[in-house]
Amino acid sequence: MNKRDFAAFMLVGVCALAINGQARAEQSRRHADGCTVLADIIYSEVTEAIWRGPQALGSVSNERASHGIVACAETSRTVSEAFSAAMISVGTDIRWDDAPPHPGDFCLSGFLEQCYPDRYPRQSPVSSWSAVSATVQRAMPLGVASDQSVFSQGALRLALRAALRR
Repeated sequence: MNKRDFAAFMLVGVCALAINGQARAEQSRRHADGCTVLADIIYSEVTEAIWRGPQALGSVSNERASHGIVACAETSRTVSEAFSAAMISVGTDIRWDDAPPHPGDFCLSGFLEQCYPDRYPRQSPVSSWSAVSATVQRAMPLGVASDQSVFSQGALRLALRAALRR
């Protein structure tokens, strides 16, 4: 292989690595942004349902289920942390898996279906958690063991709003 062929081969290899690196960085940002979007949806819908009552939530049929598809690779932690934040904002302390209560606590399990919040001091589990958990589990195409959710922002918001109204 002569020097020119070797230089061209190396240039193609470097370009391929750069493109692959950009794609991975973009995918990583998308996953991080997806978790932020997921947390925002959970927090805002749960908080509004608690403060205003589930029947005061906006009509689910009048809103568009648009926006792009996003993904979150830490669904269990994201959802439980956002739910805890929503409950703390209305004055309810939450414990996950018998852990000490600290604002911002989250479920330590990587399986969303194994996360069960309790109020502190010990009372019955928070009822709106089942609506949140079931709605998010439907947005996990690879199952709860993957801890990855893939969803449309508008569609997930509408589905959660409908679940909280029941």
